[in-house]
Amino acid sequence: MRRPPSILLIVCDQLNASVMGTYGGPVSTPNIDRLARSGVTFTEATCPAVLCSPSRASLITGVYPHTHGILHNVGRRDYPTMPSPPTEEGIKASDVTTEKLLDEHGYATHHYGKWHLSDEDLPYYSDTFGEHQTYAAQMEDVFRRVRERPRAEWMDWYGWAMPVLTDPAMAGVHDRMSQDGTKSMFGDFVAKIGRLELPVEETFDHMVASRTVERIQRSGPEPFMITCSFNSPHDPNIVPSPYYELYDPADIGLPTSTGEARFSGDPSHHLAAALGENGLREFLRVYYASVRLMDDQVGRVLDTLESSGRRDDTVVVFLADHGDMAAEHGMIWKSTSAFYDEIVRIPLIVSYPRATAGPLVDSSAASLVDIMPTLLDFAGVPVPSHVEGRSLVERISGTGSSRSEETYSYCERLPANTMHRRRLTTEAAEGSFMIRSPEWKYARYPDGDEYLYDLADDPGENVNLAHDPEFKTKQAQLAHELDAWLARSWPQ
Repeated sequence: MRRPPSILLIVCDQLNASVMGTYGGPVSTPNIDRLARSGVTFTEATCPAVLCSPSRASLITGVYPHTHGILHNVGRRDYPTMPSPPTEEGIKASDVTTEKLLDEHGYATHHYGKWHLSDEDLPYYSDTFGEHQTYAAQMEDVFRRVRERPRAEWMDWYGWAMPVLTDPAMAGVHDRMSQDGTKSMFGDFVAKIGRLELPVEETFDHMVASRTVERIQRSGPEPFMITCSFNSPHDPNIVPSPYYELYDPADIGLPTSTGEARFSGDPSHHLAAALGENGLREFLRVYYASVRLMDDQVGRVLDTLESSGRRDDTVVVFLADHGDMAAEHGMIWKSTSAFYDEIVRIPLIVSYPRATAGPLVDSSAASLVDIMPTLLDFAGVPVPSHVEGRSLVERISGTGSSRSEETYSYCERLPANTMHRRRLTTEAAEGSFMIRSPEWKYARYPDGDEYLYDLADDPGENVNLAHDPEFKTKQAQLAHELDAWLARSWPQ
């Protein structure tokens, strides 16, 4: 009987799939490409929520946010220096997660890097390299020296003192920011987009990769599950040399996609407007460069796995928790109520040499809620009956249909519990929801506003067909499917 495979889960934050070379974008990603050549690339995968914590909770629990109850970002342990730190409850030891079940079945489980779900200490993580305070403690001496510099020369990113050299393109950005709270919360982050004045080896992502490399090298005979969780290309939008110099802003074209009036008041729109054309090019320069830095760290990890002799016995998954608007529709980041593909569609690649030769492309619907049952399936661990996701193993191995039985994926935004508890206190009518197939997308808001996009003919989502009589039947069909999903999945 063959030993269960090890699992390497590589997570990045806020990665727009369309910028990656793997997905036909402008940024060369040779190491992620290498992974794709030996596995399955899912072109239509989506996140269940466009916020870090809800999406990451779905990733490890296999259920949607309205089921696990983490509806907004969690950070009371990881971000204590924030002016108003998040107070929502995070993942607890009692939660049924992928790692908890694998630990119970003999796996050595490890998490290095961004977590964003901290609440209780978890017994199945013995040597966690935490996302925020661990790095801050490791960089304490560096940050102390940086804080002695003039304030204009460094960014305070939730307590990280990051030395930055800004381009002239950023002049006046801070003054142009709106006074609606966006400036006080994000002003330093946006006005100081630029070159990080630290060596690559002192970046968070390099340290995360180093911890992952060390763990692979020290692993014993038992199967492992290692999560390697990068922060890039999420803000802070700063990147060190030599990556910063890889892209000339003058060569970066700006998107021509249009935005809906509903989202013109969102912070993502205000921030992009404050940047202006030159600032947006600088933002994209740093964003692209951050993807390159992250790809190199992926390469370090894959090289170590291959040299360890365990590559053929390891399931490697690469994904993002959500995307970034990346200047499309006049916005950056994800601070918007929209459901555009730039933030909903995610990269997802699964490589397991013993299951598939690769390269293969899967163009059916998939979601982050499918990752938990997929990994448990590979490991031979029973999938709990409450899990809402579906295993992708048959699609990865080629033993199932080329089209998923699950035609749709879903994304949602829900108001948080006012008592900051993981308990749903709203009805479905109070939430914003999206249903998406590879060909169509329908979104609905609490005030009745609706959006319908033909992704086959209008992949840029520039024309809302919701009020076009010609598409009334399609709109009604998708609305019915959305209601049916909510009826069967909403907590009773």
